[in-house]
Amino acid sequence: MEFSSLLVREVIDRISKLRLLTVYQETLKSDLESIILPLYEQHYENKDVQESLRALKKDFLRRTKRRWLDNAVRDFQRKDPKKNRELIGEYKALLPYYETNGEELFRNQFKEDVSSPEELINSRIKVLEAWCEDDSKLITDYAYITQKTKKQREKAISTDISIIIGLTLLDPSFQNNQHQNIIESPFSTVENPFFSNSRAKLIVEQPLLKKEGKEYFSSLYNSEDGTDYELLIEKEYAEETGNKVSDLDRFDYKVFLEIMSKRDELFATQKVIHIKIGDLVKSLYDTDSQRNYKSIEERITKMKHYSMTKIQEDKKLAYGIFDFVDITTMPNGTRIAEIHVNEVIYRDYIQRQTVRIYKNKVEKLSLDAAYHLLFIMQKERLICYETNSSYTVARDYLYFSTKVRFRKRRKNENLIEIEKALDELVEQKLAVQSYKRNGQVFQISFIPVGESEVQDLLSGDYEYAPLSFYQTVQGSLV
Repeated sequence: MEFSSLLVREVIDRISKLRLLTVYQETLKSDLESIILPLYEQHYENKDVQESLRALKKDFLRRTKRRWLDNAVRDFQRKDPKKNRELIGEYKALLPYYETNGEELFRNQFKEDVSSPEELINSRIKVLEAWCEDDSKLITDYAYITQKTKKQREKAISTDISIIIGLTLLDPSFQNNQHQNIIESPFSTVENPFFSNSRAKLIVEQPLLKKEGKEYFSSLYNSEDGTDYELLIEKEYAEETGNKVSDLDRFDYKVFLEIMSKRDELFATQKVIHIKIGDLVKSLYDTDSQRNYKSIEERITKMKHYSMTKIQEDKKLAYGIFDFVDITTMPNGTRIAEIHVNEVIYRDYIQRQTVRIYKNKVEKLSLDAAYHLLFIMQKERLICYETNSSYTVARDYLYFSTKVRFRKRRKNENLIEIEKALDELVEQKLAVQSYKRNGQVFQISFIPVGESEVQDLLSGDYEYAPLSFYQTVQGSLV
């Protein structure tokens, strides 16, 4: 989200919690959004924010508050017969009641420890004095703001919003949000267990499979619902490592998502992404050592040599990640990767079939299974919002086994792994609010989707996409 939109949204969120919003709505007819950016440009753009805010507080906020307080107190003390507003106006309204009903009824009526109009107004003065001295109180917090002229209220509104803009700009949480990236994963990698939940080696042996002129080793995965998956590894690539190759793990997934976040017009027209290896290293590692450069290049290459076949009844769906990878060194020494993205992945992004998540939140997770499960749970959660459904769903073990490629053979061990992953999501307050397990079924309650998430994350169609969608729209049938 661009800076101006982020600033406007944040300032409006803050104003919505203040009396300022009511005063604005009663005073001005224009939309609140229309006033924020002009005030930002007037007071803060290309200026020292801290100094501008200090000047606003000194020259407008404090002086206005002091002037309003002094005028109200002076009018009351003088008992000016021509004045009939604020303190003196309230005093004149109270006096007939007191003279008619006496001290006892007056005390009972106002439920304050005051026995006369003078005492009540003196208590009001103390409130106004506290308001005047408190820098966190805005001008529109003035008790008698509605009795000010329209011009005075407009000036107060302008000053208050300008101060809120300054406070927002200086707030570390807002500054961090400006750099809060969003990552998105295509449905095809969320709905299918392409990436593993462990960082193990795959031992590939005979027999070999032949497909389109190439030979592949295969690693089988059965989801127990009648669906089988074959992870295919090109023979030539596997033999380079003695037929002991690394599985596609969580870090591969992170590299993949980081690469996809760099797509541009070339991707939209040709399914191609050009990316500097150094940019990936900076995004994914704390240091830019040669070892990290080598690791990134190896993982990109690995994803080119892997593909998956999904077999359900008599139907097969084949897809991969990268169809072509070429890493070269530019004359200035920069390492560049040219990557051609697989058709299935490409269609997901083009058709906006992606799950979006705040990147900084994903990075908090320690468990590999929780990382993969978060995208699955996020999709379910956004479906609940878009379909106006309950935020509580029931999902059984078979559901999870078709989304996450578990490496343990025993079902009970995998169920425990799901529990641990959900525990971490709950602890980190990511997507899942709570859950209960009953045998092989998990009753999951999601965190309701917030308004800011609606604006940031809901860019795709989160209606459930069945297998037929991938077969008829995206995949290539074998």
